[in-house]
Amino acid sequence: MMVNRRFLYWGVFFIAAGVAMLIAASGFVDSEAAAQVLSLWPVLIIALGVGLLLRRTRFDLAGGMLAAATPGLLLGGLVVATPRVVPHCGDVGPVTFATRQGSFNGAAVVDLRLACGDLSVTTAPGSDWRLESGNANGSDAIISASPDRLSVASASRRRAFDLLHDADVWRLSLPIANRLDLAAVVNAGRGRFDLAGARLGTVDVVVNAGDGQVDLSAATVSRLSLSANAARVSLRLPAGGDLDADLIVNAGSLDVCAPSDLGLRIHQSSVLGSSEYTGLVRHGDVWESPGYQMANHHADVTVSVNVGSVDINPVGGCQ
Repeated sequence: MMVNRRFLYWGVFFIAAGVAMLIAASGFVDSEAAAQVLSLWPVLIIALGVGLLLRRTRFDLAGGMLAAATPGLLLGGLVVATPRVVPHCGDVGPVTFATRQGSFNGAAVVDLRLACGDLSVTTAPGSDWRLESGNANGSDAIISASPDRLSVASASRRRAFDLLHDADVWRLSLPIANRLDLAAVVNAGRGRFDLAGARLGTVDVVVNAGDGQVDLSAATVSRLSLSANAARVSLRLPAGGDLDADLIVNAGSLDVCAPSDLGLRIHQSSVLGSSEYTGLVRHGDVWESPGYQMANHHADVTVSVNVGSVDINPVGGCQ
């Protein structure tokens, strides 16, 4: 029986990548250890070269499998370790902060674009917002404010992945008296969103090559979109109100914590991804929390995982 070696090698590649991610997801090897192992990447490159050389010898099959497995292991390791390997340009803080504040008259839109650094968003009573912003090299953030909109962007926003650029630190307080639509992009940095008491229409958060913490547990949200691209993100879902959400993971990891009384339904599509749905029951292609139909509030969530991992209600909670 002839074996199609093309399919065999692709199978070895996917298995190697999947095994690397599953080992890390199981907790036997954490992302710190994976990052340390990846520092030995020249050894894997040597293994790849040896595999290619063997393909012209009587060890052709073994060489081809080695050449296929090596990039698979690299890819799987990068998925786990990327948030640790990517240097955070927010490690150097600013010397001084500038304060800007204002008020919203009614419903408002908040748009945040951080190119490099650290973003912290919290809430406060009333209709006033307050922003403290600083930069390691003294560059001012680009701020545009009106009674119904607040936009904040890094001065280096057109070069979001230039890690040699100076870092911003933003501390933003948003009001809970106004209904807000929030959009935020965090590139090569850290984003922390503690939105207790907020009344949110749509929330759109994108984290690229960084860390993100999104806490909606004490907020109300109608629509959520969250993307983790080569990033590590944790998400706490709201306890009150009904929610539609799209969660996308590309070469990253996402932890999701849901309240015990929330009716949670998960629809998933996955390409070379791993998922762990603790406490959920599978019904065909859908995962649901027990008693979904009887819950007072529901979250209908679509999860798309491309070379990454998603953990619903992870052991130890969302960090």
